[in-house]
Amino acid sequence: MGTEAPRRFRFQVEMRCRCIGCVRKVEKAMVSIGSFGGVETSVGDVNSGIVTVVGKVNSTEICRWLKRKTKKSVKIVYPDAPIEDHKQKMILVLGSSSQGGHPTPSAPPLQDDMPWALVPSGVQPDHESLHVIEEKIRGLEKIRDEMKIKGLQNELIAAKSELKQSVRVINGSKKVLLDSALNQLKAYMNLKALGQ
Repeated sequence: MGTEAPRRFRFQVEMRCRCIGCVRKVEKAMVSIGSFGGVETSVGDVNSGIVTVVGKVNSTEICRWLKRKTKKSVKIVYPDAPIEDHKQKMILVLGSSSQGGHPTPSAPPLQDDMPWALVPSGVQPDHESLHVIEEKIRGLEKIRDEMKIKGLQNELIAAKSELKQSVRVINGSKKVLLDSALNQLKAYMNLKALGQ
């Protein structure tokens, strides 16, 4: 394995369950795959469950390792298809190289049009991209807040309606009580008039 060139492998982690625990387990495995001997670079997309690995490694060993770490079904996917949705959550890890276990900054790129989120930490991201992402986040937060306000308004309307209903019931009960007391007073007066 020492003289062969690094190869690229792509694995599909079956993500039937998308609970927080399962997603974290897969994220953790994707991050720690860099510790696997011979892995130079790995990129994991948690949303699709795709892991791409570049290095001098045995693909079946990595497949078994991923199965053991994630406790999920893992298969090797061929041929490489470029990741089309760059908005998906990505994790980039520089792993141990076969020449001493140090990160390899000269690892071959995984794509020609690698987005800034996948660039190693020494490179500055495009500030326009950061600005666009921040604007989208602010927009989503604004929509979330508006939905919370609408939900609170709906709850307030329901509470007002319930209160009006309760007032009607109480007013109806008061009238019944007053009518009953008035009838008893009339009956008492009639008995008193008869008794004289």
